[in-house]
Amino acid sequence: MNYQSDRSLSNQEECLISESNIKKNYHLREFFLLVLAFSAISMIASNKNAFISSDLSLNTELKSKMSQVKTGSKGSSEVSEESSTDIDFNFNADSSQVEKVYSSDELYFTTKNEYGYFEGPYPWLSLGDGAQLVEPYRDTTVKLAGTLYDDENDYTFKWSVKGSNEKLETEEEEFYGSKIYVTYLKTGIFGVTVRVYNETGVYLGRYSSTLIVKYVKRELRSLTLADREAFLSAAVQLWTYTTDDGRELYGEDFVSIEDMVAYHSLASNNVLCDQFHEGTGFITHHLALTSSFESSLRSVNPAVTLPYWDFTIEGETILQANEKPSYFLEISPFLNEVWFGSVDEDNHIQNSLWAHTLMPVAGVGLSTKNSYGYIRSYWNNNPDPEVSRKLFYACGSEPVHKAVPYCKTHFDVLDSAALSNFQLLSPSDGHGPMHVQLGGMFGGCEDAYTAFIAKWGTYLDQNMTDDEISAVGWNKWKWGNTAPRRLMFETAVMGEYFHIYRSLWRSHMCAVDQTPELLVCPEQCTLEVPFESCTCQVDALIENLTTWQNLYPCVLNDENQEYFNAVMPQELLSDMTYMLATASVMEGEMIESASTADILFWVIHPAIERMLSAKRLPTVTKMGNQNFTKWAVVDGSNETWLEYSYYTFDADTNAAYPDGNTCTGHGADDAVLPAELVITSSLRKQADLNNDGIISNWEYYLVIDPNDVNKNDYVFDNFLWDHCNDADMR
Repeated sequence: MNYQSDRSLSNQEECLISESNIKKNYHLREFFLLVLAFSAISMIASNKNAFISSDLSLNTELKSKMSQVKTGSKGSSEVSEESSTDIDFNFNADSSQVEKVYSSDELYFTTKNEYGYFEGPYPWLSLGDGAQLVEPYRDTTVKLAGTLYDDENDYTFKWSVKGSNEKLETEEEEFYGSKIYVTYLKTGIFGVTVRVYNETGVYLGRYSSTLIVKYVKRELRSLTLADREAFLSAAVQLWTYTTDDGRELYGEDFVSIEDMVAYHSLASNNVLCDQFHEGTGFITHHLALTSSFESSLRSVNPAVTLPYWDFTIEGETILQANEKPSYFLEISPFLNEVWFGSVDEDNHIQNSLWAHTLMPVAGVGLSTKNSYGYIRSYWNNNPDPEVSRKLFYACGSEPVHKAVPYCKTHFDVLDSAALSNFQLLSPSDGHGPMHVQLGGMFGGCEDAYTAFIAKWGTYLDQNMTDDEISAVGWNKWKWGNTAPRRLMFETAVMGEYFHIYRSLWRSHMCAVDQTPELLVCPEQCTLEVPFESCTCQVDALIENLTTWQNLYPCVLNDENQEYFNAVMPQELLSDMTYMLATASVMEGEMIESASTADILFWVIHPAIERMLSAKRLPTVTKMGNQNFTKWAVVDGSNETWLEYSYYTFDADTNAAYPDGNTCTGHGADDAVLPAELVITSSLRKQADLNNDGIISNWEYYLVIDPNDVNKNDYVFDNFLWDHCNDADMR
């Protein structure tokens, strides 16, 4: 079993070690979840900073001998116990003490919890002598092993636990036996020393090593029932309370989903700039946003860390079965009442803890809203008061060519030659189709699509021979011979409808005459106004103030325009553009700027950080059985951050904005998050490297380096991708 963690350890944190020889009773898990935080508070209030239990109680006679006999011998050293009691057992302990110090062959210890042993490929686990990882708030057995332990002689082992830079603020207690049971309530680095005595109580020597306490992020499927329920019940509180009310209950790190939706939408909804998307700042913005969610989650229940969803398991299963993306609904275990909810005929979440989740309403002065006042994208005039999901659907068509990411998709991201390539690939290949398929599009566009297919469907379904393709002078054909026009339309148009629609709003970037904001939505509609009377559309096209040819570049990129122009009649292109520009559209949350309102948003992005960690850890070299390209430098000392936004352009290149435009958010020095969204405390303490009060994209990238034990306070459980062992990734 491999693990990893997501919390920084730059400042040593005191630990609490609790009695753990009482096994968890999962029939009482709900009660346990309610009292866990209060238990931690009461332990701190009791001034008992450390609790340790063991199986062995020494008899009075042996304890007396151990206190009286001060010297002993083993091997080449003779030492008094007094000479070692004041040694600081830190991570870089001085091994020149005048006493017998056992090697890790002779004596070492292992750690184990209900998930087993942790064997993650983190280089700091080999620092110190046999450093071991322990998870906070989880009962852990620390057990001795080695040749000395296996010796037939009757040794007694005495344990003590200390912090790496300072002693615990409690009287040192003595624990005896071959194992102890510990539970930490803080992350940090803690020294552990085992002293060895013979059968008469003579002190022989010691072994010292380190416990590194970090959270472990696991794939959703691998969580125990108790951990699943702890995560879900803590997470839903972010949807239950406002930030102010939540902070009264859980402390200052609590931020509500309402506020996270507002800030994510605000960063995404400026007509001149999307600070979080369509640029290279995506990766750090979303990993930091995830950290803010994690911080809020832990404020509710400090025992919980955000798991990850490796959706390539579903994606690879769909690929191997040669099924459409919607096959996902048959094989994934997560869209149901147990996890994140299924949907009803009204596109609402109908069960689970997120049943009938309400959309936040924009406050006074908040510009990121639709005509009905909900915090949604400007162009998404969805009047529904609940979170919407129109699964695997785009206005009457399934986006079959938006494949759920599978093994090769993520391998291509992992195989990126440089950080800049990773920045560009992670939004699209990394996870983009998950947003498209789990959000969906619906509304009046469904009838418009039906009418378009009624007129053009037979033509689109015609086959084309090689001679016909050659006759139009095309030598880079990629659409095949069987109904290629249908394939072109479903892929480049319906599969990209979500992108086309917002491009019509940001039309200064694509229209031939660079007219801005051609897609217009009503300024305000009351909830009594039906959607059909409050739609967004290109009024200029309807009123003959612009032409379909002017909008055509907003529909198709240059390459696809060449394909369509070669084999499609002008009337079809005109009808297609008119349909896209005038049909009324509603979008599910996952496909637009309010995606943070859906719990699904939060479990897919950690999978991207897991890939980034894999790129940076030196011994992780394969996805499945296929080697991927490793970066020579991963600590920032010789890496280059690519600054790019689709919405940045130079002066004198755009008729609507002749002074040019710089879309901020994608530069190395741009802020990674608004100040109101706090990341986890461990990262917060050390991320602002230049002390200017702002954590930048580059600073955040540096502080989540998995190779540094003192940075993040969590790890990932593994980097195995076993389901990709037989996948073709080249």
